[in-house]
Amino acid sequence: MLIHGFLHACAALLGWMRHGGNLVGGCGLLANLLGQHKGMNRMKMERNALLYAFRINQIPAYICPHCRGGRLKLEGEFESEETEESKKDQEQGWDPDLVVLRFSCKLKCPICLEIVFLIGSGGVEREHEVDDNGEWNALDVTYFDPKFFYPALSIANCPDRTPYRVKEQVDAAGALYFSHPDSCCNSIRAAAEEILTDLGVDVLDDKGGFISFAKRIQGLPSERESVVALFHAIRWLGNYGSHPGSGLQRSHALDAFDILDLLLEELYSDRKLKTQELAKRINDAKGPFGHLRAAVTE
Repeated sequence: MLIHGFLHACAALLGWMRHGGNLVGGCGLLANLLGQHKGMNRMKMERNALLYAFRINQIPAYICPHCRGGRLKLEGEFESEETEESKKDQEQGWDPDLVVLRFSCKLKCPICLEIVFLIGSGGVEREHEVDDNGEWNALDVTYFDPKFFYPALSIANCPDRTPYRVKEQVDAAGALYFSHPDSCCNSIRAAAEEILTDLGVDVLDDKGGFISFAKRIQGLPSERESVVALFHAIRWLGNYGSHPGSGLQRSHALDAFDILDLLLEELYSDRKLKTQELAKRINDAKGPFGHLRAAVTE
């Protein structure tokens, strides 16, 4: 399957080049086709890149939300400016703890050439380090914290068979992740509820009232027992995020994304079925199957 998808993408690339397409565009087409092919793995974002602020010379290599195969790179200037209120706070003397910055920049995927805009806030943090002489030195480090990406980063991996309404909520969660982890967890909960609906679990009771999330989870058929704990974990985080001042952090939202990833993989990915089929074929053959087995048995 993987080789078939690769050959299909290469053939498309050759056709593109024959009709006058340039090499850069052709490479973008190739990456896009490979990313769309069923069974191909999408790149997964590193956790630290999603959790922490960055320095100007250490912008994380965020994964392109379009092709999922390229790492976004800074395009043009990185613009940063101190707020007017922050400037006024410094009139009586400069204090790194009072510095507030706003920044914006444009990121570009080197593969599919997609453009992503990023805005956020920043500040200055005083760090201390020991020099070669054993003396303590203070170093003021400027850091930048992302707030919004447009288009939003794809934090969760949705298999090809994921229902559209589930993907909508997953995308909404990704857009809210950096600025509002509480609302992000709520959207992940909404995605889980849409999954229950797709699995045939009732939304309304006999009187036309809405069934609670917890009772809907109890309505899952016995063959779905393996995912019940995943649904409940998402439910608890979503409930917690619904309360004002809950204080959910990005790390909590990432936990919810990790659980959602496993849930989507379990329910909508072909990989598990294909791996089980592969194991069965090997077991039935009592060894390798196909051309290699023919060569060995001859």
